[in-house]
Order: sequence, then structure tokens, then C-alpha cells
Amino acid sequence: MNFIAATVEIAAHRDTPTSAYGLEYAEAAATIPGTAQASSVLLRLLCYNGGGAKLNAFKALEPGTRVFVTGSLCFGSDPSQPMDVIVTTLEPSIPSNMYCNQVMLGNAFFGSSDITERKSGNLAVKIGTTMDNSDTTTWLFLETDVSRKPKLESRIRKGRAICVQGYFREFRKDDSGSPYRAIVAYDFTTRKEKERKPDPATSGTAAGYAEIDPIQPDSTGF
Repeated sequence: MNFIAATVEIAAHRDTPTSAYGLEYAEAAATIPGTAQASSVLLRLLCYNGGGAKLNAFKALEPGTRVFVTGSLCFGSDPSQPMDVIVTTLEPSIPSNMYCNQVMLGNAFFGSSDITERKSGNLAVKIGTTMDNSDTTTWLFLETDVSRKPKLESRIRKGRAICVQGYFREFRKDDSGSPYRAIVAYDFTTRKEKERKPDPATSGTAAGYAEIDPIQPDSTGF
């Protein structure tokens, strides 16, 4: 699962309920306010439309209000659209200048073995993440400090699962359909890889497994 804890600023509520992920939600557009390092991160907040204190507090949030939320982070099939946050808890009584942007990607994997260097000096590698029981893969970048280079080089392998802790940063250009989206990692972890055993069909002294004889001619010689 992918988890987020962040202070977000409400932009606007949707008037009608939203059906998503098999349930009905109240919806609000929101942002994680921008910093000197990144533009605002766009989000779609989804609060279960089942009544109760959480839903009431969610609907009472005025545009421009900053609120602290925790929840499950979901990626849709369209990378140009804001990321979804299914709200687990919310706390509206916070200072107006409070800032938090903490993310844990629990089901990510390396999408490439190529490491590039960004203008910021961070190292970047392409990673992917999927939703529960879904074939949809969302691509973004794992960025990390150069001090993590030895660890990155020793762990990276295309398709290898990783768990990443960090914060989101996002850049959107007016002429670009999709944003540059990255998680800047404080650190990451991988499962220890088991030693790969040789394929028994191609090991040993047996001969002929990698060879194919030509097709024999028929009785006419052709």
C-alpha cells in the first residue's frame, strides 16, 4: 500500500458524489502547497460518503483552508490527472503555515537500471507503482541524494521491488500534458535477493538443448 501524511490546501469541493474504487466518495480538489524546490502537488481528496464526523468535517472545509490529512495514495491510469488520496483521518485545527509532505510507497519497483543526475544534484531513476489488484502502472521518478549512490547502484535491478520513504515534488508546464512527478527519497529498502540457481535444462554435460536441426527434405529430395 502507498501512504501519505500531508498538509493540504482545499481548492474546491465537487457538488455531487464520486464513484471510485468500488465505493462512493465526497470529493475535493486540493494541493500540497509548493516550496522553493517544487511546484504545488495536485491532489484529489476522496472521503467515504458514509456519514459520520469525518465526512461532516470534510464537507465543512472552506476553499483556502489548510488541513492535515493521512490516507491511502492511489494513482489513476491518466498520469496528467492529480493523484488520489483516500482520506483516513483529517485534522482541521492546525496553524495556517503548517507544512507536512511525507510519503511511503510500499509497492513500488525499479522501472529502469539507468541512473541520471538532475540539475538539483540529486540522482534519479525511473520507478513504477501499481494499485491493488490492478494492471495499471504509474511511472514516476525516485530521486535521492548522491550519498545514496553506492546503495542505489548495488540494489537497482529493473523489476526489483522497493519500498521508498520521502516527499513528493511535481512540476507542470503549460505546454505539457503530464507533470514531472518524483518522490525525493530520504531512504529506500529492498528485499534481499536470493542466489539464482542455474537452469537444469541448460546445465551439466548434456548436449543439444540449444541446437535445432534443419528440416529434412521429403522423399522427392525437396
